[in-house]
Amino acid sequence: MKNIILSVAASLVLTTSLFGQSPSKTVSADEIVKQIEAGRKISYENVTVTGDFDLSKLSERKNDATYPEKGKTARVYSATISQLITFKNVVFTGKLDFFRKETNDREIKEYRLVFADAVKFETCVFNETADFELANFNNGVSFEESVFKAKPSFVRVGLEKIPNFTKTVFENGSVFQNTQNDKPRDLTAGELAGFYADYLKSR
Repeated sequence: MKNIILSVAASLVLTTSLFGQSPSKTVSADEIVKQIEAGRKISYENVTVTGDFDLSKLSERKNDATYPEKGKTARVYSATISQLITFKNVVFTGKLDFFRKETNDREIKEYRLVFADAVKFETCVFNETADFELANFNNGVSFEESVFKAKPSFVRVGLEKIPNFTKTVFENGSVFQNTQNDKPRDLTAGELAGFYADYLKSR
């Protein structure tokens, strides 16, 4: 009888452990975007985010740069996110878009993000592409122990601190580029601390 009880207990522990690795609660990406627009602190743990997490379409924006480019007028529109953003043990089923570019015969419009507070994606799984191009992380960003199943884009990301890529996994490579004239690089998590340390020193 004692052995049966121990066996059942062990089975329950194993089942609990497996469920802990795969979040069962869901929240829509659109709902999180609405909360960010409303200025709410964002903190999610052990959930699955469904749909595309598109912050490139935030409505509160400032035209903070205008310049000529290739015979057109380029305009930069930035949205500032002031609150702390935290995701822990979260699965993102859709794409992440932090950048958008629109071009017509006369204009180029770029929609960028500025994060005033810290941003944390820790022990997260990104099932689709993640585009962080031209995002400014003014108070640090962490991707510790997260897994990117598709190739993420970190092109000309603005930083004040070395980002945390401890034990981050890029299953299909990555795209890192500091300036417009740099060649894009496919770097591993182990190479990134030195890469960004050199970049911050050179500014």
